[in-house]
Amino acid sequence: MSKKDTNIAIVVVVIVIGLFVLFSVQKDRVGQVGGEYDEFAECLYDSGMRMYGSETCSFCERQRQLFGESFRFIKEIECDPRNDDSEYERCIEKGISHTPTWILEDKKGNDVHRFESGVQSLEALSEVSGC
Repeated sequence: MSKKDTNIAIVVVVIVIGLFVLFSVQKDRVGQVGGEYDEFAECLYDSGMRMYGSETCSFCERQRQLFGESFRFIKEIECDPRNDDSEYERCIEKGISHTPTWILEDKKGNDVHRFESGVQSLEALSEVSGC
């Protein structure tokens, strides 16, 4: 092996090790690459903020996209009875007519603050939740 080939091999090994270390450091506690808003989304969940939505709702999809990978920490209640894991009765009891609807709930599930239905900015969710 020539000196040039050895140097190329060393550079490739360093790059591979660097990428491995970078990927390992970014993993969060559930083994997925961390999202940009993980702490914020976890705080929203812990504060009682819930999103009433639907898997097939285009506005809900836009809301999910604002959070990116961090949306996995958000508690979304499925309101469409045609979709898996639907909590349709809960949505009816809450008076959900359009999705997404964000509600800050206390530990008993009572409304503390209800947003108008529609996509909410991360800033608006932050202001109400204190996150």
